[in-house]
Amino acid sequence: MISLGIDTSAYTTSLVVMENQTILYEDRCLLKVKKGTVGLRQADAFFQHVQNLPELYKGLSEVVDIKSIEKIVVSSRPRPVEDSYMPVFTAGMRFAETVSLSLGIPMITLSHQENHLYAGLLDYPTDKAFIGVHISGGTSEILDVNQKREIKIIGDTLDLSFGKLIDRLGVYMGLDFPAGRAMDGLVSESIYKLKHSIKDLSFNISGIENQLKQHYDNDKDIDKVSHSLFVYLSELLIKVLDKAIEETDYDLIIMSGGVSANNTIRKTLCDYYGKKIHFTPVDYATDHAIGNAYYGNVVMTY
Repeated sequence: MISLGIDTSAYTTSLVVMENQTILYEDRCLLKVKKGTVGLRQADAFFQHVQNLPELYKGLSEVVDIKSIEKIVVSSRPRPVEDSYMPVFTAGMRFAETVSLSLGIPMITLSHQENHLYAGLLDYPTDKAFIGVHISGGTSEILDVNQKREIKIIGDTLDLSFGKLIDRLGVYMGLDFPAGRAMDGLVSESIYKLKHSIKDLSFNISGIENQLKQHYDNDKDIDKVSHSLFVYLSELLIKVLDKAIEETDYDLIIMSGGVSANNTIRKTLCDYYGKKIHFTPVDYATDHAIGNAYYGNVVMTY
């Protein structure tokens, strides 16, 4: 089976072709964001996707015989829930429909969130139910993923997503958007003490933005602010995931989304949970169509 995965998220255009779980082609374009700003308007992101998709497809055609593609899997919405919608995914959908019709092959739709979760299963195939964690620029959710791969939200942010918090702080401190990668390598011997605000399996984090901005204004210590933030997020996740394990009785956690690529979060949670936790490989944790292409290869039915 040769499948084409397409994902047009808020900040990345991505195409991936896989054959029997082997990557034949992968490429993606980060959308351009004006320096000093945090994010893009949907209309601007949509326009950039429309420009990027033909260029990526041209690159694909130079590596893969287009006629050999047997299936297309495309992200159609943010989450697999009713009324979930973002205009950016329409760009990928319309492009996928055109390719599907021209090649006479089936098109399957998944949500962007499912795409992320399947990316986490690429090198860790399992038929077990698990706790899914999707932490990114737009989403911070704790998920109950059963054996049929039906997804139920059991915990989430009550205000900001992890990614928005990271990017707002990073841009405030003079870093380019997205700021997560630049902040990831910054460490400090000491951290600021920050309190967690958790209700059941959900949490508030917007207050941390103001606290850390004040610390930065006072000390101008970008290393300490960055390190404090990621230690805080790691400790918050542990508290919430301990409750999720107790509630679901699952013994597996799959971490996905761009924020899960952070080194402090990965090390802290791996040290704490050991073999109970699996992280999506760093290269595929950020927005990428590989989960869609993988789904097209395996067509999971359990």
